[in-house]
Amino acid sequence: MADLIAALHQSASDTRLIVYDREGTKLTGQRVELCPSASSDGTLEYDPVEIWRHVQTVVGLALSALGRPSSALAAVGIAAQRETAVVWNRRTGRPYAPAIAGADRRSAALMARLAREGHSELIYKKSGLVPDALFSAGKLSWLLDNVEGLRADAQRGEALFGTMDSWLVWNLTGGHVTDVTSASRTMLLNLDTQDWDEELLALFGIPSAMLPQVAPTSSPDRFGSTAGSGPFGIELPVAGVLAEHQAALFGQHCFLPGQARYGFEGSSALLVNTGTTRADTDPRLLGTVAYQLAGEPAVYALEGFVPYTGATVQWLVDGLGIIRGVGEIEAMSRRADDPEGLYFVPAFTGLALPRPEYGARGAILGMDTHHNQNHIARAALQALAYQLRDVIEAMREGTGCVPTQLRVDGNGAWFDMCMQIHADVLGIQLRRPADVTDTAALGAAYAAGLAAGLWSDLAEVAATRRENHRWSAQWMPAQRERGYAGWRSALERTTGWAEEATEPQGDWLATLTAAQWRADGSR
Repeated sequence: MADLIAALHQSASDTRLIVYDREGTKLTGQRVELCPSASSDGTLEYDPVEIWRHVQTVVGLALSALGRPSSALAAVGIAAQRETAVVWNRRTGRPYAPAIAGADRRSAALMARLAREGHSELIYKKSGLVPDALFSAGKLSWLLDNVEGLRADAQRGEALFGTMDSWLVWNLTGGHVTDVTSASRTMLLNLDTQDWDEELLALFGIPSAMLPQVAPTSSPDRFGSTAGSGPFGIELPVAGVLAEHQAALFGQHCFLPGQARYGFEGSSALLVNTGTTRADTDPRLLGTVAYQLAGEPAVYALEGFVPYTGATVQWLVDGLGIIRGVGEIEAMSRRADDPEGLYFVPAFTGLALPRPEYGARGAILGMDTHHNQNHIARAALQALAYQLRDVIEAMREGTGCVPTQLRVDGNGAWFDMCMQIHADVLGIQLRRPADVTDTAALGAAYAAGLAAGLWSDLAEVAATRRENHRWSAQWMPAQRERGYAGWRSALERTTGWAEEATEPQGDWLATLTAAQWRADGSR
């Protein structure tokens, strides 16, 4: 009986294949580490062919470990890194160039020019995004201008473009398809129509013939079936595809407006379900598609970032040298119940959205002779929470949409004290699932399983949720507001320390370059 789901998760750091049952239980999982090619000028690339080889490897390893035939699988789901751009030939399947990763900054000059020329409002109104080199429209424009023969092939319909999900679907099924969540991260999708926007394509000089079809997140037939000669060895429907942060939102069962997922990673992303109505009316926040089930309206989300969360903690290890490993920050924070007026502003390369100021620099303020490394550690964790509150306050002020609860994941979510501090600063309950590392894969499995009929509806999916812990605020409201007022005052004192640039000297929107949370302090 086909009652299992295979979830393929292609992240920025590895390729994973995980098999789940109807209860959402992980039966087996295999991974292969991914090594990008980086250089000091801000370029970051992947070899698409190597990624496909990794997929073949992890599928074989996982099926072998499962101990059941491929026929036990009902469908395949895919979660993939969102902004990486790949171009390949329709006839040969060979890439024209290395895949340009999300954190790559080579299109920064183009984005700065578009902003100077006054295109930001148009881009935001249509796509929900702001001009930034993170998104794949600029990467594709750069490729068309710099790879010999690519534009001519694109205009003839010979060259194809896709984000990483499309590249995987193409190799698995032969279909040139993307899902609406991945498409919403290109800066080329009209969020209202859920289709490619001709005005945006013209702005970036991109031929429409090279773009994939846009399909719902969960669909029984739009993505095609795996080839019998492929790594699964049989024909299986690829029935669910999502961009990885949206996949994590789905895997965290955030199906109702106000439910939110926050991933504690190198840079941390907050996604808040806003229902079937767009709420991105404030350019301090990003609009995106959360998911779309076949035959149903798209569900939207607001997105905000806290840059360098992992790097902030890692700096205490490598830069300041006050702790030996990331795991020590918990014990140090417990030895200082209150930072006692100390504030740590980790504006290492400026302040990002919702209040961008690239001339700002980091600072530790309010020090007295009684302060020690424990107070600094505590202040660093509170800084992460205060930055997240800045994002939530921007949501409150700009759209009126705020999280009713926060479902957390990522390696940093294992730090109990860090989670309690966030609950105190935010005044919002935090909920940690049983598995914090594979919520994106689980979301892809749910999307595929819904399309394949393993679950009848979202309520049945939500019934499989298992939680590890919950945190509620212990601070009184007056203490919370007093602390936040001090944070806002500290922020003001960090501005204007460096010459303001038109482009941040770092990847504040990207999630690849900052150090990752690791309990043992490793990277």
